[in-house]
Amino acid sequence: MSARDTAEYDQELFAGTAGYYARYRPPYPAEAVAYLVDGFGLGAGTAVLDLGCGTGQVAVPLAQAGCRVWAVDPDMDMIVEGTRHQPAGLAGDVRWLVSRAEDLRAEDLPPMRLCTMGASFHWMDRAGVLAFLDTVVEPGGGVALLSGSSSIWSRNGEMQGDWVETARAVITEFLGPQRRAGAGTYSHPKLTHEQVLAGSAFNAVEQRRFTVTRLLSVDEVVGLQLSTSYASPSLLGDRLAQFRQEFTRRLEQIAPDEGFATVEHNDVIVARRGGGGGSAG
Repeated sequence: MSARDTAEYDQELFAGTAGYYARYRPPYPAEAVAYLVDGFGLGAGTAVLDLGCGTGQVAVPLAQAGCRVWAVDPDMDMIVEGTRHQPAGLAGDVRWLVSRAEDLRAEDLPPMRLCTMGASFHWMDRAGVLAFLDTVVEPGGGVALLSGSSSIWSRNGEMQGDWVETARAVITEFLGPQRRAGAGTYSHPKLTHEQVLAGSAFNAVEQRRFTVTRLLSVDEVVGLQLSTSYASPSLLGDRLAQFRQEFTRRLEQIAPDEGFATVEHNDVIVARRGGGGGSAG
């Protein structure tokens, strides 16, 4: 299995991860959210579409900024957890919806100022989704892709910490040397996100990196990996308890008293309509 540019979605990708996702996935940096709020003039009543929303890591901060957010994910468990963990007293609101991005219809949505995707675009039919977004994103709006920081397999080293090599070793021992993804294995898409955007209506692209350092406990390191498509409880099956025990044991052997200092690089790609590229018409 590769990251897709098709209309398929493997329901096993994040099977069993939703509870871990809600508890252990780190928030995106507040500065990254502010960058989007300022750049697109988001605020009270602004309509935002969040595709592949997970349990609300992007949707909730935008609702806290006053936006009306349509939070969409194909995994029912993610939507259930997102709804359950939604904080009270949001300045805006979140409307949770179980759907693939590819199945949305423009007539069911209002004009959107912005569409966000937090570490989810690579699972989609990227060109098809961008063509759809050209029909629902209002003039002056755009698309924002936010990188996650949970993957120990990243080509660009977004996740850095003393525990990363231990995580790779334990996951490889339990699940094999190839990066898993649902029912198959994972390979990066041939085209970068920037290359796909260049062929779309949203071809005016800028990128910013936001770096934070967090201290992670042993429990947080283990829980973070269990929130992923490559080390999900579903993949581990009846070896889940053994995996947790062995991973915990090895981490405790190297854990500093204050926790693991972990550097997270979060890249935000912002794309607006430019003068060239494709368009949905």
